Amino acid sequence: MKFSIYLFLALFFIGLNACKKDKETPVDDTNTPVPSLAWTQAEMDTIQYGDTSLAMRVYLTTNLADSLLLRKTSRNVVPDSNDVVLTTLIKRMYKAMIDEGGVGIAAPQVGINRNICWVRRQDKVGKPYEVYLNPKIVMTSELTINFNGDGCLSIPGITGKTLRWRAVGIEYDLLDGTHHSEVVDGYTSMQFTAVCFQHEIDHLNGILFVDRIVL
Repeated sequence: MKFSIYLFLALFFIGLNACKKDKETPVDDTNTPVPSLAWTQAEMDTIQYGDTSLAMRVYLTTNLADSLLLRKTSRNVVPDSNDVVLTTLIKRMYKAMIDEGGVGIAAPQVGINRNICWVRRQDKVGKPYEVYLNPKIVMTSELTINFNGDGCLSIPGITGKTLRWRAVGIEYDLLDGTHHSEVVDGYTSMQFTAVCFQHEIDHLNGILFVDRIVL
């Protein structure tokens, strides 16, 4: 009887430790432990399927598998200008955005659940396109706006009026590893950078603009 009790306790603690390890160690599709921010093989295969001159496919909500991925929360990346996978993803995202005529794009829209987005800075001279790694909203204005004309490359042919903050405080990393913070404030019919940041960061959290539509 005592032997059975000891055996039960031993198996219990072994199982408990195994559960803790499973929860703490991320795994990829092959159940091989990987560092939390390392690229998975599936991500690398998708990103490096074509060179930097080839746009990545834009995921659409009309496709069930695409839609499910677009609803997932993304993970951070390690900023590193020498990371070929990262730089390839950034360039191919840019190509996809330009080819589709967008003013912004987020990594989930090309099938990669990572915290990366491009935004056209219409609030800056020359209206440059800029890429942001690990962006997040850390502050919002009290004033909100109903933005008329929100749309998405992943939901073509549909626009709507969305509830957005007038200004946002954001933090992000650049490819060179530097960390930045700024307040983005600007809303006119031709300048809506604060809205664009909110739209793209929503993508990184599995949120689509149709979730914010108001009547």
